[in-house]
Amino acid sequence: MVAHDLRVETLIVRGRAEGVFRTDLPIAWLVDVPHSVMRSAADEIRAGRLTAGRAADRITATVLAAFTSPGKPVPEPGTGT
Repeated sequence: MVAHDLRVETLIVRGRAEGVFRTDLPIAWLVDVPHSVMRSAADEIRAGRLTAGRAADRITATVLAAFTSPGKPVPEPGTGT
């Protein structure tokens, strides 16, 4: 496992322990989600369907939704709630 994956895994484990991240999907899957979303954003930018300026907002919204426990409201980016 590379260092950035270990940092993401540590964050997921902590988020689960605090009750803010979903527990119904494997940790390894959730570790890969941000990387996959970023790769997809890069593909969309190259294809001209997304601007680099909008990519961060899209990545953030997608990852927040992916990590939020089912049935809980997805927090607004930047609010911490």
